[in-house]
Formats: sequence, structure tokens, C-alpha cells
Amino acid sequence: MEKVFINIPYKIVSENLKRIKELDVGVEVYTENNLLDEISMDEVKELGKNLTAHGIEATVHAPFMDLSPGGYDKAIKRISIDRIKKAVDVAHHINAKGIVCHPGYDKWRFDGNEQFWLESSIETWNEVLSHAGGEMEVMLENIFEETPSTFIALFGYFRDKNLYFCFDTGHFNLFSKLDLDEWLLPLKNKIREMHIHDNHGQSDEHLPLGRGTFPFRELKSFIRNTSNIRFTTEFHNEIYAVESIKMLKAFLR
Repeated sequence: MEKVFINIPYKIVSENLKRIKELDVGVEVYTENNLLDEISMDEVKELGKNLTAHGIEATVHAPFMDLSPGGYDKAIKRISIDRIKKAVDVAHHINAKGIVCHPGYDKWRFDGNEQFWLESSIETWNEVLSHAGGEMEVMLENIFEETPSTFIALFGYFRDKNLYFCFDTGHFNLFSKLDLDEWLLPLKNKIREMHIHDNHGQSDEHLPLGRGTFPFRELKSFIRNTSNIRFTTEFHNEIYAVESIKMLKAFLR
């Protein structure tokens, strides 16, 4: 069975190492924006040593609030790149297998101008990939996108680079205008991670698998024919932690 990961804020990883080990999960360490100004890399390296000592695999989730990696404003874009690069440094220091980032496109803020966003994004991810090096997987997650067109275009440019797709079930359920296979099949060769959570199509509830309306039966059919995908459960309320992990592990059997 594939390894299950849980998304968890950086600040509470160290105090929960024993519990994480008992739950037999990896961690996707969320590095929120302001945290990156507060922590020292020596502290991060220590966390990396402790994760390794406990046999806990890790990925990183980069900050995303206020950032625009494919944006028009050069100053905001510069800050966005630097924030992501600092999160990449965290990922290196904890021996993370990859880092998840938000690509920042939505049709309202960009007035539907996918081409401008694409050209700006290519500059950003070229720089981030160079900073990450040849081994680190950089994964872009669907958020507000209604179709996979921007991902298809971007991954087409980075066809042979370590830029990959993180498919988020909850965000798909909220925003997609297309069926599941119209997202997954064109991007199949670029999928490296899936964020697994559920909702009722009205708000980003981050419920355990099966508590909402996402078509998990269809997803199960797809993943039977895939490999090399990490599955990360994203619960925003600790009361759902054990259930979310249990349901995802059962789903993957």
C-alpha cells in the first residue's frame, strides 16, 4: 500500500513526532508565510535530523497567502519567488521528497489571460527549479482552476523537468467545470501527489474521505493504473485526524 502523509503546520511537527510515528504516516510540513521570517535554518536542520531518527518521511507545502508566482507586478512576483525558494531551503534541510506550491492562476484576477500568466509563470518556475536542484520534485496544486488548461500548457513547457502536478480532490470538487477523467488523463504522467479531502461542493470543508460529494469511486479506478503517487490527507480540524488517516488507508488498499 502507498505511504500516507498528513499535512501539518511546521510549528507543531516536533512536539508530535511520537504520535506521527505511531500513526504510521509521513508528514507534509506546511511553512506559512510569516513563519519563514521567524525560524532559523539550524532549527530546521534539527527537525530534519529528528524526522530521520524517527523514520518519518517528509514533504513540504510552500506558503501561498498573498503570493502570485505568475503575476504581473514585478515586485510582488519577486517576493513570491523568494518566499518559495526559502521554503525549498526548508525542504532540503528536512530531506523532503518534494515541495507543493500554488501556481496562483484564477480567471478573475487574470481576466482570463492564460497566456500572460503562462509566460510569467515560466520565468518563476525556471528560477525555482534551478534553486531546487535536480532531485527535488516541485509540485503545483490545483486551486481555483475550472479546467486543467493552464497546467497542461505549463507542464508542456517543462515536459522533461522536475515540475509536477499535485491533484487536490477538495478544490476539484469546488471549482472544476469538467469531469474527473478530463483532469487526470491529460496530466497522468505529471501526477506525483494527491491531496485527499472532501466537501459538499459549497465550501472548502476539508472533511474525511467519503463525508462529502467528491467522486472517490472514479478516483479509485484511476489510481489502480498508476504508481509513484503520494497521498496526503488534509484535515483542518484535529477531530478529523484519525478518521481521515483511517479512511485514506482503507481507500488505498
